[in-house]
Parts: sequence; C-alpha cells; structure tokens
Amino acid sequence: MRVSTQQMHQRAVELMLEQQTRVAKTQQQLASGKRFETASEDPVAAVKAMSLEREIAVTKQYQANADSVRDRQEAEEAALTGVTDLLHRVRELMVQANNDTLSDTDRQSLALALDQGVEELLGLANARDGSGEYLFSGFQGGTRPFSRDGEGQFAYEGDQGQRMLGIGPGVTVAMTDSGAEVFQRVRAGNGTFVTAADTSNNGSGAISVGQATDSWLAGSYTLVFSQVAADQPVTFEVRDGAGTLVTNGEYASGAAIQFNGAEISVTGTPADGDRFSIEPAGYRDIFSVIQGAAQALEGGGDDPSARAQLYSALDRGLAELDGALEHVLLQRARVGSRLSLIESQTQTNGAFQDAATETLSNVQDLDYAEAATRLQMQMLGLEAAQQSYVSIQSLSLFNYLR
Repeated sequence: MRVSTQQMHQRAVELMLEQQTRVAKTQQQLASGKRFETASEDPVAAVKAMSLEREIAVTKQYQANADSVRDRQEAEEAALTGVTDLLHRVRELMVQANNDTLSDTDRQSLALALDQGVEELLGLANARDGSGEYLFSGFQGGTRPFSRDGEGQFAYEGDQGQRMLGIGPGVTVAMTDSGAEVFQRVRAGNGTFVTAADTSNNGSGAISVGQATDSWLAGSYTLVFSQVAADQPVTFEVRDGAGTLVTNGEYASGAAIQFNGAEISVTGTPADGDRFSIEPAGYRDIFSVIQGAAQALEGGGDDPSARAQLYSALDRGLAELDGALEHVLLQRARVGSRLSLIESQTQTNGAFQDAATETLSNVQDLDYAEAATRLQMQMLGLEAAQQSYVSIQSLSLFNYLR
C-alpha cells in the first residue's frame, strides 16, 4: 500500500494532538484535584460520587437539625429545673404553714410568698428559647402560652401540638412540648379521688387526702357525721351518688374509714351534720394548686371550723404538689432521654459522615503522585512526537536531488 507524504504529515499531527489532549487532561486533573470532571469520563464512579455527596448533604442537615433540637431541649431542661426548684420551695412553705402555732399574720406572709411563687412559675412557663420562641406553646411558638386574668383564672393560649424533627435516618425527636401537658395535667387530690370539706361545716373535723387500692370503685361519695345527743357518740355514714348507704360506723378521730377500695380518715371533732365529699380526681394546673394554698392561708381564721378547712386544704395542696413534682420530674426525664438520643445519633451521624467523606475521596479524588508521574511521561511522549514530526517533515526525494 502506498503511503503518501500527506498521509504521513496528517498522522503525525493527529498523534501530536492526541498527546496534547492527554497532557491537557492530566493538567486539568492536577488543577482540580479530581479524577474526572464529567460523568462521561467514568460513569460508574460519577454515579457513586453523586450518591455519596447526596448522603453527606442529608447527614449534614440531620446534624443541623440535631443541634437545633439540642438547643431547644437544653432550654426546656433549664426551665423545668427552675420549676422543680420552685415547687420544692413552695412545698417547704406549705409544710411550714400547716402548723397550729402560726398567727394570722404569719399565714398572710406565707400566702404572699406563695403568690410570688405563682408569678415565678408563670415566668418559667412562659420561658423562651435562644431564638425567641416560647418553649411551651406547642406549634404556636410566637404565642405567649400562659396568662392570668383579673379573677385569678389561668388560661393556656398555645395548642396541643408537638413539633417533631428528623435527626437521622428513621429517627425523629420531639422539639417542643405543650404547656397544657406540662403544667395542666396534674391529678387532683391523691391522684385517684379528691376529698373536701363542705364550706358549711361547723365542727373541727379535717379530712385526709386518703388513698385508694386497685379495687377502688370510682364514683361520687358523701361522708356525713351525726350525733344524736351530746352524751352520745359521733357516728358516720358513707353514701354513693344515688344515696345508697355504702358503710357506716362509730367515729374515732384518725381512724381509717374504708369503703369500695378507698381509705380516708378524719381528725378532730366533726359536728352533727358535717359533710365531706369524695369525688373522682380530675386534672388541675400547677398554678391553681399553689394559688389554692395561698387563698386557704389568706382565708385563715382561728375558730375550729376554719382551722379544719385550712388543714384539709393544705393537706390536699401538699398531695397535689407532690403529684406536680412527680409530673414535672417525669417531663424532665423525657427531656433527658431526648438529649441522650440526640447525643447518640449525633455521634452516629458524625461517624457515617466521616466514612462517606473518605469513600467519596477514594472515588473521585486524584492521586497526585501518580498524576504527576503520568504528566511527565505524557510530556516526554509529546516532545518525542514533536521531534519525530520535525524529522518526518524533512523526508523528501527532493532533498537528494539537489
């Protein structure tokens, strides 16, 4: 086959251009630090790199979410710690108030301290996080959750929502809590039923908060005391909501009165016709528990009946305050569990992100030593191609016919 001079020149130029292309590609790799710039250069590696980059971006967002939730939960933990400390102080005041030796002035001072405790509790319930949102408004982060009107009634302005945020694949954690759940879900009385003295009682009988067993038959009951004559013993009877007699007997101060799974006691001397109610426990807010104790102290009085009403109210208030403390501590435990989960998931996310980043580097990052060596070889090849072209272009019969 005849090879023309034109073909030789054309092929030599093509070889030089190919070698220049290789040199340019290697120089581009060295400049960018990447093995490939487009997916067409290495489709398999490009797809894997894009998948890893997407996973790393998602993990970074999970980490950002975890940081946001952690900040919020730490703020809530601080607020609940303040609530716990406050309730302990309030309990000390209520125990101090439940004392025969106190004067009305002493009780008024304690009532004032309890009122101040209510104001402090309102401040904690309306606490904000670092971004200025209220901690206990549910979804309504910009709405002040709790307020008190001129009649001393407490209102919740938030909602029951609980924002959830993903902090890992398939892992979500609560970012907010409803103030209604935290501050308004305290069981009244002993948690099962509520005892109370009738405001028209004349005797000095004070009823305990009582306790219930598993066989408690829920319902409304009335305890009524009777005394036929001054020289006759005081008797009692318990009737249910329909007026049916449940139990009766002779009264002894402090002795247990048991019926339908409930056990209560009355101390002091009830007057003929004095009545006490036993009702299923509903829910109370913590503000009202403290305010109720303050109002009982303000009502005070030195007559036996007023004292009995006061001690009954304080005993019930102490029981409800203990329930409130238990409820708040349970909420703190939930927050602590969330913080523990966040910490654990953050570490898991970090380990995954490090591993994915390393894998991505192995997939797309350039081996500089290999690339530099390759560039030298390509440059040497380009120089050889150029030198050979110089030699080829001088080959001609005319050089021998001169």
